[in-house]
Amino acid sequence: MGRRFNRREFARRVALGAVTLPWLARLEAARALASAPPKKTFRGIFAIMQTPFDQNDQVDWEDLEREVSFCLRGGAHGLVWPQLAGEFYLLTEEERMRGAETILRTAAGGRSAVVIGVQAPIKELAVKFARHAEEKGADAVIALPPFLGHVTLETAADYYRALAGAVKIPVFIQNSGGGWGPALPTSLVIQLAKENPLLGYVKEEVDPVSHRLGEYARSGVLSGIFSGNAGKNLLDELAHGSSGTMPACEFVDVAVQVYDLAAAGKSEEARALFQKLLPMISMEEMYGMHFIKAVLVRRGVFKSAKTRGTSGTSMDAVDERELEAWWKQLAPYFKV
Repeated sequence: MGRRFNRREFARRVALGAVTLPWLARLEAARALASAPPKKTFRGIFAIMQTPFDQNDQVDWEDLEREVSFCLRGGAHGLVWPQLAGEFYLLTEEERMRGAETILRTAAGGRSAVVIGVQAPIKELAVKFARHAEEKGADAVIALPPFLGHVTLETAADYYRALAGAVKIPVFIQNSGGGWGPALPTSLVIQLAKENPLLGYVKEEVDPVSHRLGEYARSGVLSGIFSGNAGKNLLDELAHGSSGTMPACEFVDVAVQVYDLAAAGKSEEARALFQKLLPMISMEEMYGMHFIKAVLVRRGVFKSAKTRGTSGTSMDAVDERELEAWWKQLAPYFKV
């Protein structure tokens, strides 16, 4: 079986003269090589986007586009939608596909990787979402394990193998445990990555997260090692060898600054800024989706903090005053 044709490599060889073509064709090849977009990397802050709803419980597509712009202007290294913080479980198949298309279209041409969530209770539906995402231009997909019924580890492994066999882009394994599928052992994630490099990407949320990330890093077979949990242990996780984290997007610009400082070896500056972000992360953990969307309203991204279902406890007047106090300390670091 011959080697698969690589358009970019062919253009490079033509430009260097390794392949002889008329001068005009050689010039066009050189231009194509120069204009080829840089390969997107899977490192840094990958913002988990939320799903905006209007007062009639319909997806607000205008706000979704505005959210993409907000994340890109905030410097997000990647965009991810729709995962748990995107309320994927409240969306129809049609809404998930339209949302993916909206985000990919709005983010097109940028340097941020776009990762589309494709989890489903059965592998056939997950494969359908994954193929659609790839067709529309996603840089990768991400999936929780099957999360309904009596799911064994072998069922989960078969599901991820099916996803990796259906597309030619990276497949992130989201390992959250709890009610979202079985908690996968690190050994199984590493084995899947050895079997197929497309499965060498993980979002790990099972404790102890930092130590598990360290195992993945030491294995040498994973290409993208991320955490979740609102990014609350970002600096410790980076020290253990992680590639980055996937937090909700309301403070993406600040999280990017923390990551960039740490990546540049400016540890003390990274810690100082991270300290200002931590109270907000604590409030997010306490009040969940209500807090995330309320902040996005404050920041002019969403018109409404509406959710389709019950998501966490609403903040009272005391909580609002506490938020305002911490907001004043963090606001000077907002970039958007």
